Amino acid sequence: MVAEKTFRPPFYHRNVMSEYMGLIRGGYDAKTGGGFVPGGGSLHSIMTAHGPDKDAFEKNSKAELKPVKYPESDLAFMFETTFMLKCTEWSLKGEKRQKDYNKVWDGLKSYFDGSEEGLLKKEL
Repeated sequence: MVAEKTFRPPFYHRNVMSEYMGLIRGGYDAKTGGGFVPGGGSLHSIMTAHGPDKDAFEKNSKAELKPVKYPESDLAFMFETTFMLKCTEWSLKGEKRQKDYNKVWDGLKSYFDGSEEGLLKKEL
């Protein structure tokens, strides 16, 4: 992916559709703190807030904004649907389910400065 003066991983957001993402091999740049491994997936149903983990956010917030090529060893997929997806009872009780998924955002620092001074000093 090549982008200039942008935050590389997906920003924090909510969707008006359900989003399922899976990792086939390699790594995923928005989940570098662990948990999202090959063979795994994540489901964010309609209006569920989500985005990069703390480690990925910190690293990419400080990275030099220059074109970056993803490793050819990484392979992930995503599909979206307007339908509300529901996890099965089997998946919710599975031994491989990541029970502490939400901990990837623990300690996340806010850098937002919505004051007039803060907005004026930002480079556009």
